[in-house]
Amino acid sequence: MTLPADPVFRAIGPASILPPPGGVVGVQLEGGEIVIANVRGRYHALDGLCEHAGYPLAAGRLIGCMLTCPLHGWTYDVTDGWISDPPLGRRTRSYTVRVTNGTVEIAPAA
Repeated sequence: MTLPADPVFRAIGPASILPPPGGVVGVQLEGGEIVIANVRGRYHALDGLCEHAGYPLAAGRLIGCMLTCPLHGWTYDVTDGWISDPPLGRRTRSYTVRVTNGTVEIAPAA
């Protein structure tokens, strides 16, 4: 039996980039865009472009844990990446977020 590998965290910037509660921020990672959301003091991250039309999700509206793209209204659960509106039965890539010694780090979620 093989044990799963530990996630590889990548630094994306200082803790000062993190959004306040109820906020979102877009950041660059290896040529791609990631959106970080603050849901009641917990940070969650997703691929930063809407899967429908490629619009930046950082421009969207966060209500609770649901982030809605302002272009056509696709809605994502930031805690796990599930696309809930329209209900497609799939999710976008999500990331684990941590802060270590004042640096924000993310890794692909399991």
